[in-house]
Amino acid sequence: MATPLPIVPSAFPWRQARVPRRETANAVVTRVPQEPAAWPIEPVPPKSPLRGVRWSFLYAAFLLYIFVITTYQLPIATVAMLIALVGLLFQRDDFRLPSVLVWLALYVLWSATAYVHTAYPDIVWEFLIAYVKLWVVTLVAVNALRSRAHVRLFMVLFLGCFALFPLRGALANYYIYHEAKFGRAYWNFIYNNPNDLAAIALLQLSLAVGLLVTEGKGWVKTCAMVGGGLLPLLILMTQSRAGFIALCVFTVCALFGPRPQRSVVAARRASRKHLVAFILVALAVSAVAPSGVWDRVRGLKGVSNTDRLSEVDPEGSAKARFEVWKVAKQIIRDHPISGVGLGGYNLAHESYAERLGFPSETWGKKDAHSTYLHVTAETGIPGLVLFVGMVLSAATRAERIRRASRRVLPSRSAQLFYVEAGLLAFCVAGIFGSFSHLSFLYIQLALLLVLAEACRRDVNALHGTRRPSKRAA
Repeated sequence: MATPLPIVPSAFPWRQARVPRRETANAVVTRVPQEPAAWPIEPVPPKSPLRGVRWSFLYAAFLLYIFVITTYQLPIATVAMLIALVGLLFQRDDFRLPSVLVWLALYVLWSATAYVHTAYPDIVWEFLIAYVKLWVVTLVAVNALRSRAHVRLFMVLFLGCFALFPLRGALANYYIYHEAKFGRAYWNFIYNNPNDLAAIALLQLSLAVGLLVTEGKGWVKTCAMVGGGLLPLLILMTQSRAGFIALCVFTVCALFGPRPQRSVVAARRASRKHLVAFILVALAVSAVAPSGVWDRVRGLKGVSNTDRLSEVDPEGSAKARFEVWKVAKQIIRDHPISGVGLGGYNLAHESYAERLGFPSETWGKKDAHSTYLHVTAETGIPGLVLFVGMVLSAATRAERIRRASRRVLPSRSAQLFYVEAGLLAFCVAGIFGSFSHLSFLYIQLALLLVLAEACRRDVNALHGTRRPSKRAA
């Protein structure tokens, strides 16, 4: 018999308003026995993602919201979220308030202090309201996704909506209608910017690969395999250098990441199969990718020399971005504490670029082209600390859970790893693009925490550990 294993607090450092007696597990195993083969085999999910889903107004409204913000087919995002909030008020499960929501709330509160003295009060107020909505969306997400069946259906729906609209639309635009921005693929609405489209596709890629390592044979895995080939192609079609670098980061994580096999022999065999599959997919994607992609990639060799930035690309975007960064740094020097106000960067950039005599290519309401410069310019250095802390709070918690469960739950911990890798790639792309306002980031953070919590519960179910009740104490 295995010796008793030590436990640590729950993955979610949240307050619980109502804790049903049937949900008392709040522990994470930090050590597993040396005989992993003795543990029960992870169950294969049913072929239909609808099997095992416990429906509620909260969950249904959240899925409707995901459909709306991904496809833009119905103008009812606010209605869906209001229904979800009503469902949240009447839910029977424990109320979740993870630390990432505390960090985000502090970020919004700190941003509100700039409203008192900002030169752009109207737009700052508008963005403050938008970030309050993002906080609500994240709160709904972590409370709506209660079980693995909930998470699985959410991931399938999310990927399906992205495939049928942005992915299909960008492919049709590029290959059928020959519509592109300077040779770069795009779609409409929020996907109108190729850099944003590439960054969002990175998050979707992490979901597709995450399904690949947990699904058995069936149409879900087949669709995930197709998505695993088409999403990298879409990223390359956008010709986003930031997206390409981030895709390389994700690829390295996938090649050297964990394998969902228990034995060493099976893991080695799977590694060889994955390597062969990766090479075949890479060759296929390279064959159909636009030639302009490799021209822009070859231009990256001149990035290290700031005097030769004009040689990186013919349209001069790299040189213009470098000059834009100079403007952003000047704004940060003048407003290091409170910034210019949430959402006020574009207006501040226009004023600084013309007034201080920056090159003409920087004039106008430009973006900072860097998430971290953008956040710092708008909310100051304290705002950047809160923003980074929010991301790290979710990532570090998830990684602790993954390490604790990787030998007991190889497939499910591997899925958690790839969702983490998607967040890492997105943050790398954020060095060269401003993505802090994208709701997809906050949904990814919520998904990361929910998957970590699911792994924690699964480990506790295998060990039969329970936190002592207050009465027993």
